[in-house]
Amino acid sequence: MDSPARPQEPQCILCGRCLEVCPLLAATGREELSPRAKLFTLRRLDEAPGTLSARSVEHLAGLCLSCGRCSRVCPQRLDVPAAVARARGRHPGFAAWAWKAWIGGADALWPGAARLGALLGPRGGPGSPARKLAAMVQAAPRALLRPEAFEPCPDAGKTVLFSGCLARTLRPAWAGKATALLRGLGCEPGPEPGWGCCGATLGHAGLAGARAEAVARNVAAWRAAGRPRVVTFCASCTHGLSAYAADPAAGLDAAEAAAWARAVTPLSRLLRTVRFSVAAPTGRVLYHAPCHAGADDPDRAWLTGLPGLEPDAGDGRDCCGLGGVMQLGAPGLSQAVAARLWQRRAAREGDLLLSGCSGCLTQLAATAPGGVAVAHWLDCIDIS
Repeated sequence: MDSPARPQEPQCILCGRCLEVCPLLAATGREELSPRAKLFTLRRLDEAPGTLSARSVEHLAGLCLSCGRCSRVCPQRLDVPAAVARARGRHPGFAAWAWKAWIGGADALWPGAARLGALLGPRGGPGSPARKLAAMVQAAPRALLRPEAFEPCPDAGKTVLFSGCLARTLRPAWAGKATALLRGLGCEPGPEPGWGCCGATLGHAGLAGARAEAVARNVAAWRAAGRPRVVTFCASCTHGLSAYAADPAAGLDAAEAAAWARAVTPLSRLLRTVRFSVAAPTGRVLYHAPCHAGADDPDRAWLTGLPGLEPDAGDGRDCCGLGGVMQLGAPGLSQAVAARLWQRRAAREGDLLLSGCSGCLTQLAATAPGGVAVAHWLDCIDIS
């Protein structure tokens, strides 16, 4: 008998929508860095594996921010970051090894690295390694928001925080404030149940095995804690955790997958019922929308709806340029994307830029113009 025909894979129809949203293309003007170009090159390599050397493939695979903007607008549902991640996995290099060690060793490595960055100071200018390390523990600005009245949170059942790697290792104040806010809402968050990394950045780096281990660990911790609501305050963690519901690596049956999808809850979504007093800022307040927050960005919706704050949220088209593992292999491209963001936002001394993604915050704090402060919105809440 003839073997069944393989299903036809979706093909690029050259509509150009990915070109309109790619931060690398916008920052460099180099169409060879566009999602469309990567897709065609990677497919050619699948058809003729010997076309390029392993070193060239490794370099090509590194030139992607994994922001996902192209995937969200593609009418064919082509996922270029996923294709790049597979290429990275087939051709791992030093950058992938270093990234795995950096993320996996966060508890041991990050505090010392941040202290070293603070000692070195601003050497090397915006985006330098020293500034990126120092930015991980940047001092918080003055408080702008103070909760005045809480309405009980609907369905205030068992709740736990998923703080994420940066909060766990270097920014414990974020988790402290989040816990206090949840208590004000009538939730009594239990201890965090031994979470690890959400796994998103490991997956983007092509480290499928390490990501699968992170996913399995977090799902096991959730089950052991009684399948509680999981409250997040990092947009990238929210994105990474939400993906578990449709991921075979998570090992969730249909009922558990639905329960997990309901469980992952951004903190800002719960804060919409809280009345805040707003102190007058000394300069402009800006908001940066993380790429992985998507169109339905709960942080942006909450902050822009606060009477008296009125942050300038821009048009949501700018990427911070962090790019995860890409910054190890192509730091100049990472810096170019960040520089374009700051130019488009016309940031000036006295401005305060808020965001809700740990990675975006460290990248933006390390590349900010002089006199511009960068902070998580939790930094600006006075919960005393």
